[in-house]
Amino acid sequence: MPATGPSGDAGERLSRTRDHLANERTYLAWLRTAANVMVLGLAAAKFIGNGGPRELAAGAILVVVGAAGLFYGTARYRRVSTEIESGSFVSGVGVRGPTIAAGVLVAAIAAALILLSVG
Repeated sequence: MPATGPSGDAGERLSRTRDHLANERTYLAWLRTAANVMVLGLAAAKFIGNGGPRELAAGAILVVVGAAGLFYGTARYRRVSTEIESGSFVSGVGVRGPTIAAGVLVAAIAAALILLSVG
């Protein structure tokens, strides 16, 4: 007889599906943020000022930080996906990775703004 509610094996599958979908939404947020940072870098390098060395350096900083966010988001997505499948959740214990990523992003934007405002 099939299960009528979210109990037992069907409930576990439903819970795991929700976890995977939440992980995918988080991954897409990392990708969207990384792409936006890289586009901001390209815009800074191309459209601000006369495209001199400071503008290029500011753009390069943002593109590199965006690419790093892309790689970190991908690694995090894969790690959490593996944890969901194995049933051992250790990613949520510490928040060091996202906190460091946020700090690096803020520092990169500040560095780009300083480079663009000098002179």
